Amino acid sequence: MRHIVCVAVAALLSLEAASQDASVLRAALYLSGASSIEEVDQDWIERLEGMVFKVRVNSERLRPGILTEYQIAALADYRATSGDILSWEELMLVDGFGREAVEALQPFLSLESRRLPGAVGSPRIRAEALARTTLKQVGVKAKVSGENWRVGGAWRNPDWTAHAEADTRWGRLVLGDFNVRYGEGLAQWSGFSMESLSTVDAFIRRSTGISPVWSYTSSSVHRGLAYEYGGRHWRASAWGTLALAFGTRGEYSGRWGQVGGTLAWSRSNGLSGSADARLNLRGADYTAEAAWRKRSVAGKASARWKAGSQGKWALQARVVPSQFSGKKNGEYGLAAGYALSSGRWVPLAGRTGFGSSVPFYKLSITLDGALLPVGGVDPRRLQVRGYLNFDWQVFSAWSLSLRLTERYRNYEPPRTDFRADVRFAHGPWLSVLRGEAVRCKSWGLLTYLEGGYKNEVLSTYLRFSAFRIPEWADRIYCYERDAPGTFSVPAYSGTGLSGSVVAGYKLRLWRLTFKANLRAAYMLRVGRAPTPTLNFQLQCTY
Repeated sequence: MRHIVCVAVAALLSLEAASQDASVLRAALYLSGASSIEEVDQDWIERLEGMVFKVRVNSERLRPGILTEYQIAALADYRATSGDILSWEELMLVDGFGREAVEALQPFLSLESRRLPGAVGSPRIRAEALARTTLKQVGVKAKVSGENWRVGGAWRNPDWTAHAEADTRWGRLVLGDFNVRYGEGLAQWSGFSMESLSTVDAFIRRSTGISPVWSYTSSSVHRGLAYEYGGRHWRASAWGTLALAFGTRGEYSGRWGQVGGTLAWSRSNGLSGSADARLNLRGADYTAEAAWRKRSVAGKASARWKAGSQGKWALQARVVPSQFSGKKNGEYGLAAGYALSSGRWVPLAGRTGFGSSVPFYKLSITLDGALLPVGGVDPRRLQVRGYLNFDWQVFSAWSLSLRLTERYRNYEPPRTDFRADVRFAHGPWLSVLRGEAVRCKSWGLLTYLEGGYKNEVLSTYLRFSAFRIPEWADRIYCYERDAPGTFSVPAYSGTGLSGSVVAGYKLRLWRLTFKANLRAAYMLRVGRAPTPTLNFQLQCTY
């Protein structure tokens, strides 16, 4: 009864809301191939929120990041024959892009062309500082950036990260904390990363190469020196760390795809290496990587191709022994997926211009089966996971999202997770009502209603949640709205109620922009002490 009262009160207090950093979350979902915010790779959120300068697609020195090696090579070939790209519709026609990619990445791309008379360049220098305090910790971030260089660092006791990056005609140099991500992640994939094949876009991973880290935590990242040099179609890189780990890589990218090889040495793993390739033919992507480490061999191959004008198929086969997975058990799996979107497009209420319409519906179904042996202890551990996602833009302002996840393991109870989101969006207003039910050892139930408003200056959000999750095995992960630069997906368990208020205000003074963000939350759970949360963040950008 208390849960019903909670939802009713929330409905009376909050009928409309706006999504925080919608462009960041939308792009992160696309780049990571995740089906929900709870699955998004944290590295993508931090990278997008930390972008000070947009990526100029007409630049001569593009680097892998939000664009892949194949997209960069396709842009170079297109510009060599057709000139600079001057509209988003034209960018959609370049190999490796398409409407979905351009709509997701548009807020982080620039069509600035220095071949046009009177083109205005980007500011020479941008500086940003961020201070954050909570009931438990204090954190500080700072960054100064030019178009081809940047220096940044972050500290939150007791951890810290720092980096300096320079990109010149003699190459690109990164000093400090950085990630190394190549191929399909078998040999070199540092930093945080979630593994899930919940959509067909997740079957092929997005390699980002060497990328600086601007995060509060240094776990699983490299600290040292990295260098990269390349031409129009080729690139070579090398890195070394304070932990005495070294690596080098060479790769070639063309309009048809990319091939590369990596060789590395560390005290823990000894000498290791990998070879990877990505091929694109008539809209179909094929990727493969083979790696070796400690007399063990791993391999992964994936394919994704069009099915008619609106559909996509995906397949994956993988052999990942324990030496590569970072776990006590290896993984040998097969997966398949299918996605379909409507040919009918629905205009979004309160939005105009490019990206102001979405497909009437989008459907995605994936199935992933794996053998997970644990050494000589249990060689027959099996896992089968199935995902069904359905997004329906019912009207211009109303949409419905459904997600069903099924997981079967022969060594523990099966787990079923069903989620439904009803959203209302009109310009700066958006409201979300969620209901989620999980069945494993028992029943776990969670519901929340969120409301607020966001424009260029002011943002405010109000969320009420109710949950009843008796068993930890039935825990539910739910994305928590917070200040930019902080990504939080706590696990709900127990029985209780929670409420939160998030507010932000932006003030411009001359060339300075100040952003103040406040989050206050309070959680009541049966049998546990109340949990108050208070976060305040002040951000200054020059």
